[in-house]
Amino acid sequence: MFENNNKNYNNYDNNDNTNYNNYENRYQDQTYVPERRPKKKSNKSVIILALVFSMLGGIVGSAITNVILTDNAISSSSEPASQKITINSDKKLDVATAVAKKAMPSVVGITTRGQVDYGFFGSVEASGTGSGIVVDEKGYILTNAHVVKLNDQVVSECSVIVDDGTELRGKPIWVDSGIDLAIVKIDPAGKKLLAADLGDSDSLEIGETAIAIGNPINIAFEKSVSQGIVSGLDRYLGQVDGGGFMMGLIQTDASINGGNSGGPLLNSKGQVIGINTVKVSSAEGMGFAIPINFVKPIIKQVIETGDYTSPSLGILSVDVEGARRYLNQEIKVQNGVFVIKIYDNSPAAVAGIEVGDVIVKIGDQDIDSTAKMKSVLYQYTQGDKAKVTVIRNKKQMEIEVDFGNYSVDNDKQAKEDMIRGQERSQKSGLGGFED
Repeated sequence: MFENNNKNYNNYDNNDNTNYNNYENRYQDQTYVPERRPKKKSNKSVIILALVFSMLGGIVGSAITNVILTDNAISSSSEPASQKITINSDKKLDVATAVAKKAMPSVVGITTRGQVDYGFFGSVEASGTGSGIVVDEKGYILTNAHVVKLNDQVVSECSVIVDDGTELRGKPIWVDSGIDLAIVKIDPAGKKLLAADLGDSDSLEIGETAIAIGNPINIAFEKSVSQGIVSGLDRYLGQVDGGGFMMGLIQTDASINGGNSGGPLLNSKGQVIGINTVKVSSAEGMGFAIPINFVKPIIKQVIETGDYTSPSLGILSVDVEGARRYLNQEIKVQNGVFVIKIYDNSPAAVAGIEVGDVIVKIGDQDIDSTAKMKSVLYQYTQGDKAKVTVIRNKKQMEIEVDFGNYSVDNDKQAKEDMIRGQERSQKSGLGGFED
């Protein structure tokens, strides 16, 4: 996760002269005159208890204040005059409590540990902490890709702490850093796992209840619950360090901190609507989650086949800016993806896309980079069709593409070109070369 946990800690100063604006003295047909006489000791009291918890290292602090007021906390010696305030306590479970009871058994803790090579400084022991969601009782855990990484490398094994506190060995079986998602497999070892109830993120509306559960900071704070609302939908963050290309995200003000990554964002029914992923470090109350509907096809295919193959156009491409700077292409389009090469029998070749075309839209979504194109393609499955809008010879045209069952993994030339292209993009720092 990416955030600075800078919180403002409120100091509460207790003194005998505290003013309570909610109370006023009322007197009937008389003027109040203070009496000059020794003060009486009163058994009436105002008790203010303030507990402020704070920890070093930017850990979120919390303040709990209990105020107990007697019925006649403020009164006149001649006539009682108080404004009675009654607080009714509802014994029923509130939303957050009910959601926590339902979803908590499906939330796990994930820890990674290993040696990280820091070159001149040698190798050091490093560890990481995150959260995950049980999505199948057979032991499939959904989390973020960066949760199962150390020093930007996917670990071969991780530890998964299930609901009863048992620590089981986990293995990342599918990881895609481009969209910051991963699936870890554990052997339940006879333990009964409870799969989370997956909701419908497409039906979300701004203002709805949003509840986050996870392990902020470290396992010592496991299964912490925070409540907020859905603050925004279809948010775009672009490329984020250590994760992937962030688009179409759910924004929430429910507290999301380091260690919450991979944990669920839930609605008022206790259904998973998103995977908590990132927080804006320069602002408070701005966390983001990957919509669960985006992930459902991935979960289904990985459980059924052990892997996930996203649709591909079967092209080698580069961001427009990279094409201008490194390929000396004169392109009038401001944003888009420039087609460098088309592979034989690929969906692009069959549909009629040509070298030199600039892809500016897939379906109804604008394409301004190869990273975004990859993220958009994840919304389709093999066998789907999509309208691809390209600019060719300064003219815009729409081409229907059938993704069929084409896969880069089965195209030797495409796979080799893609690896070389990604290496070039990392050196240049300008957009990626993608299939």
